[in-house]
Amino acid sequence: MAYINTAAGNEAVLKIYDIYAGNSVIIDANVVSVPFMTDITVTNTTGTFRFKTLDSASESVVTTPATNQLALNCIVDDDTFFGNAGGTGAVAINGLLGTSTNKTKIGFRVYFNGTDAGSKLVEGVGYIGGLAPTVNPDSPLWVTPVTVEVDGDYTVDVVI
Repeated sequence: MAYINTAAGNEAVLKIYDIYAGNSVIIDANVVSVPFMTDITVTNTTGTFRFKTLDSASESVVTTPATNQLALNCIVDDDTFFGNAGGTGAVAINGLLGTSTNKTKIGFRVYFNGTDAGSKLVEGVGYIGGLAPTVNPDSPLWVTPVTVEVDGDYTVDVVI
């Protein structure tokens, strides 16, 4: 058994990709790495349906489809949040805000311990939402939550 230690220089990484329309295949050339993440959560919540029958003293349960979601907080980076006209691909050009408001489906990869060979990752497709940039006197940098509402299942892989 081995734990994943992000303090050892192998940081968590989130990359967001354009996808080919219609088949949700990631376009590897069009990628935006989300900088300055302060935390990230990969959620897989399997739904349940509970029922009671007259012949049992306990409830029964069956599972229903899972709700999958990424949630993170990051310091707002100008190019990543608002886009860069010189970027490659829709996500880079429109930024997180434009991709969210345009309701553009994206691909993503969450690297658990860096992007070196052998590192674990989770990937999927979904939609960016939950943007709410904030700034205040105690935190003079703009910080925003970001949510990726996952469309379908996660795929687990290893960097080759």
